[in-house]
Amino acid sequence: MKVETPGDGDVRRAGATVAAATVVASALCAPALVFEWYVPLFLGLCALAAVGGVLRAILVTAVACLPNPDPPERPTDPPTVSVVVTAYNDADALRETLAGCAALDYPADRVQLLIGYEAASTDGTAAVARRAAAADSRVRAVERSKPPGGKAAAVNHVLPYVDGEIVASLDAGQRLAPDSVSRAVGWLAADCDVWCVKGRSYGRNAGESLLSLCVTVERHLAERLAFVARSRLGWFTLFTGGQAFFRTETLTRLGPFDETVLLEDVEMATRIHTRGGSVRVDPAIVATELNPATLSAWGSQRRRWARGGMQVARRSLGDLLRSPHTSVLTRLDAAYTFAALLSVPVVVLLSPAAVAEADAAVELAAAAPASRWLPLCSLLSLSLPYALFLRDGLDGRRHDPREYVAPVLLPAYFALQSAVVLAAFLDEFVLRRPSVYVTSRRDGE
Repeated sequence: MKVETPGDGDVRRAGATVAAATVVASALCAPALVFEWYVPLFLGLCALAAVGGVLRAILVTAVACLPNPDPPERPTDPPTVSVVVTAYNDADALRETLAGCAALDYPADRVQLLIGYEAASTDGTAAVARRAAAADSRVRAVERSKPPGGKAAAVNHVLPYVDGEIVASLDAGQRLAPDSVSRAVGWLAADCDVWCVKGRSYGRNAGESLLSLCVTVERHLAERLAFVARSRLGWFTLFTGGQAFFRTETLTRLGPFDETVLLEDVEMATRIHTRGGSVRVDPAIVATELNPATLSAWGSQRRRWARGGMQVARRSLGDLLRSPHTSVLTRLDAAYTFAALLSVPVVVLLSPAAVAEADAAVELAAAAPASRWLPLCSLLSLSLPYALFLRDGLDGRRHDPREYVAPVLLPAYFALQSAVVLAAFLDEFVLRRPSVYVTSRRDGE
């Protein structure tokens, strides 16, 4: 799989993307010229989906804001842990991660640190990894000499060097809180049905730009509310983000990360659920990170995420829905998750028809019962982030003061994100472009 940095090839692809969007939108909007009910039906379904989405969000928020339980105490003879850190042009970020690993409260003689770095790095990443290995016998630098192949290829290259009973997978730039490994080991040791433990990525650059501010709050909503609630309710639980913990034997049983999809963590989570395992999300396992602060870096990252989710839906959802090892709730929620992702481009492509027939369409759609609840739903949606802030405050976690004004910016932010999802949809299903793994490295780093 080809690897690019943010901004590479954006202009080259833009023209074809716009042309494809125009053609597909014209085909989807054409029935509105013949059938008067077409646009009102579309708007009515959108209103119904919006109300349902808000009700789901309220349930998720209520469940996620319950007090967080502590894991069982880690065993008196704690298992050995191999921390796998992957890096490509991440010299400064790697230093942050290594500093966090040095401060872990886990017994030092039970921790192995493997730094998998790409030989193609040009910013001194190799030197940072080698110096760390030379300074500490518990650290090993593992060079990958092939052309960069994305996160899955990087992790798979390092896994044969793992000696620990537990594997902690980290992206360069993730700085774990000192008690993170102990908490993850406690969950894995206590419940054999838990195949993966995931924590929370906590952005620390909300003030860098308006975009990084919105991304920071969005990540809080996903990782402190949505993922936590899914884990507690037994739904389809993901471990997207830069850190996850596994038993080594579990990874051996599951097989390597899929190097052909753009979102290897979602594919692995789907594989875990398909085979009867579960993912435990503990929001007290915290890793700080820097979120994208430029439009190029953010757009490239989110386009990869969206297309990767669509690839997983196309390749793996069927197996999950047919799996006898997966609960009904998990299967239903997985179907909802991928359907919600795939519905975004359809809504965007049909929006010109709604705008063209705005007066008649809005008048007819307003008659739908669901639309009467939209104003209240909009207010509730804006209030949910403040429930998150309150929960974090009770847990002793502080937020940048600017995050408290971010909810008013989120509607515009999600509208922009819808355009990115549309581009990913066109790449995957219409233009059939080859998969390109765009790194999350920010411009200028």
